[in-house]
Amino acid sequence: MMSTPITTAAIALDYGRTISLDHVDPALGQKPVDPGAADTLRVLYGRKKRLILASNTLPSESRWPALQAAGIDDVFTVALLSHSLGVGKPDPLLYHLVIATADCPAEEILFVGDHLVNDVREPIGHGMRAALVRRNGLRADEELPDGAMLIRHVRELPELLAEQ
Repeated sequence: MMSTPITTAAIALDYGRTISLDHVDPALGQKPVDPGAADTLRVLYGRKKRLILASNTLPSESRWPALQAAGIDDVFTVALLSHSLGVGKPDPLLYHLVIATADCPAEEILFVGDHLVNDVREPIGHGMRAALVRRNGLRADEELPDGAMLIRHVRELPELLAEQ
């Protein structure tokens, strides 16, 4: 983790294993939002961060029932869901859409997710910053690219972005 806070105007977040729990809720038909992640997103929203959901999805995954159940469906500026867009990570168009909807320079966007290529390498390649969410750290065969951070949970984001 970086020792000094980073300047960030917008945060793009993956869904699965980033802000969701690991089990499927039968009533929702998808993985519910992690309550700790929901609390964190409310804090970031309160700090006037532009939040963007950038998620690869299947036809049955709208994400909205889970976001509504967690009470955070209103914190996202936009949801870029691959199935409805017809484009997903790691297609460069998705990252261009993130930058366009963030309404700020790419270097002021922090992309947060659990996939080393889709959520870290590709966003960095498009000028964004990135945080890899891994509860158990990096795998033996993985290495973070320069400029990337490793966090165990999105709960760490408010401290990383302190005083912004």
